[in-house]
Amino acid sequence: MLLVASLLLSCGAHAQSSALNSPPALNPALESFTYFVGHWNCEGEFVVVKKSTAAQISVASDLGGSALSFRWDDKPPNRFHALELWGFDKTANHFTNFIHDNFGGVRQFSSAGWEGDTLTWTGNALATPPNTNERFVLQRKSAKEFVIAYDTRKGQADWATIDRLTCRQ
Repeated sequence: MLLVASLLLSCGAHAQSSALNSPPALNPALESFTYFVGHWNCEGEFVVVKKSTAAQISVASDLGGSALSFRWDDKPPNRFHALELWGFDKTANHFTNFIHDNFGGVRQFSSAGWEGDTLTWTGNALATPPNTNERFVLQRKSAKEFVIAYDTRKGQADWATIDRLTCRQ
């Protein structure tokens, strides 16, 4: 009997420990972004100069499920690293993305969410005044592949793509 009680307590403690270590449930407003959760290897180019670039991206539930952390790390020789927090602003009724990078940049973006297989973040640096509008356009190609383009524009000019990468799991 003591052995059975000991086993039951042990199983209960293990279940509780597993529950504490499992990632928190994601805010229902962010569930459509679970597509990105995981690790991605990306390769592409700086469009105008035709120079290759590559990065690793890791996406995970964060802040108790109220956000997704989107960690971007360029592969050498490039040096860009960024941490993004994707959330949902109930008051404004849109998605938010705050980006902090290793060069001291801080940018704020918003999105209406998926339009078909495309997710567009539009915003700019938190500089006064911002001199360039920026956007990231993420296009879902398959369950394990997406393309991300970084575009800029000044004033009312057309968007110009700076770099584009294809990411695969």
